Amino acid sequence: MDNKPTSPQRKTLKNVILRRGEQVIVSVSTRKLVPGIEQGKLFPTDEISSDGIDWVELGEHKQLHAWFEKFSQLPTIDETAADEELDKEFFKDASGEEHLPPPLIQRTLDEMSKLIDEINE
Repeated sequence: MDNKPTSPQRKTLKNVILRRGEQVIVSVSTRKLVPGIEQGKLFPTDEISSDGIDWVELGEHKQLHAWFEKFSQLPTIDETAADEELDKEFFKDASGEEHLPPPLIQRTLDEMSKLIDEINE
């Protein structure tokens, strides 16, 4: 019998939340990240999150930072990068799949719903 400790399996993310400055796009397909970097639509200072709580800059992401190096996009602290509009059409998921909102957003929506119900009583 093999007594090797089993490592927890990582859940493969299909969608993330994308943030640039004040702009946020919920439910961006992870398949769009590399093409977004290749086409210059994403910056190393753009951030992603799986839950809306913990965020990581794309340029600091373990797997994605190499794509910025490959396409010679160095991390920028240029303040105007945060003001550039995200290409929402590019990051829109055209698969037709319905995606559930991340847990924090779902919890916030549930709480807001309860508050509205209480106000209307």
